[in-house]
Amino acid sequence: MSAPPSDERDLQLVERIRAGDQRAFAELIDQYKGMVLNLVARMSGKVENAEDLAQEVFVRVWRGLHNFRGDCKLSTWIYRIALNLAIAESKTARSRSQFLDIDDPTVERGPHFVEDDDNPYGEEVRLKEQMLRLLPGMPEKHRTAVVLFYLKQLSYNEISEIMDVPVGTVKSYLFRGKAWLREQLFGESMEEFE
Repeated sequence: MSAPPSDERDLQLVERIRAGDQRAFAELIDQYKGMVLNLVARMSGKVENAEDLAQEVFVRVWRGLHNFRGDCKLSTWIYRIALNLAIAESKTARSRSQFLDIDDPTVERGPHFVEDDDNPYGEEVRLKEQMLRLLPGMPEKHRTAVVLFYLKQLSYNEISEIMDVPVGTVKSYLFRGKAWLREQLFGESMEEFE
């Protein structure tokens, strides 16, 4: 994948799409598909539905492109659409009670970590796997900030724009998200760190 386009190039792409250039929309999808897939998979907690969710994101982008004013970066606007859809999907999935038969061979078991005492990164890998499994249970606002900051490596300002909250609130969400993870992983509550 190439480097992210400049804001001006994004605006030109939007204008081409508005003028009916279907190849321009294909370029937009190519440019942002990886970002959208990753975000919806992480936020919804449902990797198996990521393709469907990403497709829905781009349908919404297509339908809403005439409303894009350029007040923010195109990537920020697309992130917000993806984030809102992933949050809605996450709420819908939680409201449905889904039970899996543990003896069903079609149930995906996920990656299996092989114990290796010689691997200096083994503990780090196990910890990251645990954190990723815990993310879907984290309070929504905290999870959003944690995913965007640590996994997508966005700045406080970018997260502030996407979440439509002040930068100080983003920092608070990150602090509380880290504290929540620490409590889940190690049983250490926030009071122990104050």
